[in-house]
Amino acid sequence: MQPRKIALGNQKGGVGKTASTLGLASAITAVGGKVLVVDMDQQGNTTGGLGVALEEGMMTAYHLMNQTREGIAAEAIIATPWDGVDLIPADEELGKIESDGSNDLVFRLDVAFEGLDLSPYDAVLFDCPPNMGKVLFAVLIAADGVVAITEPTIDSVGGVQKLEETIDTVRKRANPKLAFDKIVISRKRSTGEHEFRESELRETYGALVAKTSIPELAARQDAHSNRTPIHQFKGGKALTLQLAYSDLLAELPIVIGAPA
Repeated sequence: MQPRKIALGNQKGGVGKTASTLGLASAITAVGGKVLVVDMDQQGNTTGGLGVALEEGMMTAYHLMNQTREGIAAEAIIATPWDGVDLIPADEELGKIESDGSNDLVFRLDVAFEGLDLSPYDAVLFDCPPNMGKVLFAVLIAADGVVAITEPTIDSVGGVQKLEETIDTVRKRANPKLAFDKIVISRKRSTGEHEFRESELRETYGALVAKTSIPELAARQDAHSNRTPIHQFKGGKALTLQLAYSDLLAELPIVIGAPA
């Protein structure tokens, strides 16, 4: 059985997208699963968060996007210091793709995964760039589902709406199977503003908004700085985040231990 390929995205940065990618990867491995993380953000924060330092000559997400070659993604997968987590890394070179005018550019990532046996993994998680550019379109064409990560702020509903419009465009033109899996409220604080914006999102999108919201706690950044899975991190209310990401995993269409 091939795993679900899930894009975690938002057109805005700083909403907890990378933290959510790493948190879900941690939750998957905490129950004995295995995950492939694909860093599609030129900032490379997911790559660094997994404790990977790029060396000269290593293949990255850029090399999946600067050519059209079936199955090339297999050559870019590397192991990470996190047990059960493999990675296709990224660095600033990926930023060059936005200026590439090739007609088939947005289809190259899908082609790069074509024909691959991904059955050893329980999920493939794409950490998307914080914009609506060509790289995001390429990820949405390659993905099965989208999880929108949003902070509960005044811009949150509008940001989700823009992503929803982009999903609809991709469905019509290139990937009719693409599903909008969930909206995840991240970096939530106990303020009147955040409570109001969360209610606004839930009233607008109903059951599409995950029941589980991810709180803003120092343990998130501390674990990231230590390059440690949140489920193995101690202190700073890490247990609260461990439970949150595990509960969120249970709400997503990810099957752990499905037969190959």
